[in-house]
Amino acid sequence: MNRIDRMIDTASHLDAAARMHRESAQSRPAVGQTGNFLDAVAQQAAGVTGLSAAEEAAQTQPVSLESMLRAKYPGLVYHVFDAGSSYWRSRNDYPHYLLYQEDLDTEALENWRPSGPNPAYEESSAIRKLGSIPAGKTAVVIHPAVQERMEREPEYAKEILSRIDAWFTFDILRNEAIMPGITARSSRCIAIGEDGSIANVQAFSHPRITCSGSGPDDEEPDFWELRLSRHIYFMELWKKKQIAHSLLASQPSAAVGASQAAKLQLAQLMNGEGLAERLGDTIAGVSVESVFASTRAEVWGVQLPG
Repeated sequence: MNRIDRMIDTASHLDAAARMHRESAQSRPAVGQTGNFLDAVAQQAAGVTGLSAAEEAAQTQPVSLESMLRAKYPGLVYHVFDAGSSYWRSRNDYPHYLLYQEDLDTEALENWRPSGPNPAYEESSAIRKLGSIPAGKTAVVIHPAVQERMEREPEYAKEILSRIDAWFTFDILRNEAIMPGITARSSRCIAIGEDGSIANVQAFSHPRITCSGSGPDDEEPDFWELRLSRHIYFMELWKKKQIAHSLLASQPSAAVGASQAAKLQLAQLMNGEGLAERLGDTIAGVSVESVFASTRAEVWGVQLPG
């Protein structure tokens, strides 16, 4: 197992730990969530690796992408339609919350158009409705052309699985580096476009949301800059509502340690070979190199060029 596979395995441990924490929250005394990541890192360092159930199944028999994803991400919501709309990236009233519903009218969402001016982020009813999505939900949207090709070519399904895993791993480590324990409160969605690339991404945690980039249009603010301002905005909400205090104050040293561990894992992942190749050339129309540069600015405070 190479380094990228080990990182994905580590992120899977973290995701599973977060899921177990949510399921047992009402039956156990409250504990800090920041230890989940440290436990996962310790397991990885001790050599707790190996193939996941989905990967083992894929090696022994031809299985669909959906079945492999369901084996890895319990409660997965899987859709097949074209989710490459730029409104996903540019509109605060785009109904992302519908992506997490099994009975989604895919045609209606595929043809969604705004009906008025773009509402302010904090005033959008669509953003507020995301608050009703249970933590731990994972949604995947596959373009019909990709779905058809995967049914003909099982190896292509494995390639798409690897791309989805790589993004979720990268995003989990990035978010944990910024706010330890956030995985336990997060839900996420990814859309694969017609060419097999990552067309759009979205992640939500109470009360923080991130979406994929707005693309090269100079008239639209770039998401990887908006992500920074949104992070500052919600940090202020956390301070006012003492959400951050409840998460970090009880175990400040564990939180710092978890953040540093996540940063180390993230740096190894980004500096190693294979991640960029698995992610593809672009993410929501933004080059992977630009996404990495923005991540360095957000996590380590490294200034973006230009």
